[in-house]
Amino acid sequence: MNLKREIRILGIDDGPYSKSRDKKTILIGTVFRGGDWIDGVLKTEVKVDGMDSTKKIIKQVSHSRHYEQLQYLILDGITFGGLNVVDIEKLYDKLKLPVLVVSRKHPNFNKFKKALEHVSNTKKRWNKIKKAGKPIEVDTTQNNKEKPIYVQYKGLNKQTAKEVVKLSSTRSRIPEPIRVSHLIATGVIKGESYGNA
Repeated sequence: MNLKREIRILGIDDGPYSKSRDKKTILIGTVFRGGDWIDGVLKTEVKVDGMDSTKKIIKQVSHSRHYEQLQYLILDGITFGGLNVVDIEKLYDKLKLPVLVVSRKHPNFNKFKKALEHVSNTKKRWNKIKKAGKPIEVDTTQNNKEKPIYVQYKGLNKQTAKEVVKLSSTRSRIPEPIRVSHLIATGVIKGESYGNA
C-alpha cells in the first residue's frame, strides 16, 4: 500500500506537570498533512494519574472541525499525565480512526505493572495496556545511527502502521505530528519548548 503524502494525521502529546503540585495537564493535538504541513492545533486537559484520557481525546477529536478529514491518530505513548492510560481500542471504536501509539524505547511492561500498583483502578488500567498489543519495531530514518521507534496499533495492519510512521517522520525519528505537539505543549506550560521532541 502506497500512502498519499498528504494524509491527514492528528498527533497528541501531553504537557509537563508536577505530580506534587498539578491536578491536571494539557493535551495538545496537531493536525498534519503527512509530515510536512500543519493544519491546526487542538487543546484539552486530563487529570494527572486520572482515568479520563480516553474520554477527553474522543471529545477533543470528535468536536474538532478537522475530524471529518482525519485519517490517522498518533499518540506519544499510551499514558498521559502520568498513569492516565488511554484505551486505544475504545478510541478506534468511537472515532473510527486507526490509532497508533509511538514510543521512543520498547515499553517496559513490568515497570508499568509495578507503577500501576500505586494508583486506583489498577486492573482497569493494566487491561488497557494489554489490549494495545505487542509493539512492533520501526526504523523511520535511513540513518543507521538512529534507533528504531516502537509502535502499537489498532484499526490498521502492521504494514500500514509502519508506512504511516515512516511517512510522517520527516524531521526526526518520530512522527512530526507528535514532535510538534510536544514542542507546543512544553512551550505553553514552561514558556519555552524543550526536551526530546
